[in-house]
Amino acid sequence: MITNEELTRAILELREAQAQTDEQIKKTDEQMKKTDKLVKALSQNISGVNKSIGLETEEFFYSSLKKNPTIANINFDYMYPNSKRAFKGEMQEIDILLENGNSVAVVEVKNRVTQNSIEQLDKIIERFDYFHPLYRGYKVVGALAGKIFPEHLQAQALKKGYSVLTQQGEHIEQINPT
Repeated sequence: MITNEELTRAILELREAQAQTDEQIKKTDEQMKKTDKLVKALSQNISGVNKSIGLETEEFFYSSLKKNPTIANINFDYMYPNSKRAFKGEMQEIDILLENGNSVAVVEVKNRVTQNSIEQLDKIIERFDYFHPLYRGYKVVGALAGKIFPEHLQAQALKKGYSVLTQQGEHIEQINPT
């Protein structure tokens, strides 16, 4: 049988242990808050780096096309980087738009081309007339540009009728559908 004295001592020890546990939980919560702040800061940095890489990639292809504004063996007179059109609350953004009076080229630029990149270009081309009624009747050609562009995705883009632009050193290589 337990005495009152032993029971009292056990309760005091339990209270002390509970106080230590509460203190440890408080320290853990504080550390988690610091960790959350660090993760948020790192996420912002990574997002900024990704955006910078994307802008650098767009600038590379824009500058290269500016020197030779030809897509799918069609020469273009005008280039518009980051073309944005809004209509009825919807927005379409085209990385590089080229135009010559009877043809337009829509160039989607990616640092790393994925399956999703091809699908994104499909959607832009499908809805091009909706957002750009001034170009109705123009021949519309699509092109996918990427610094990292796996061969199987190049083949898929070409099969869909898109030109493929890749980086080769300081220049671009263009492969047109047959």
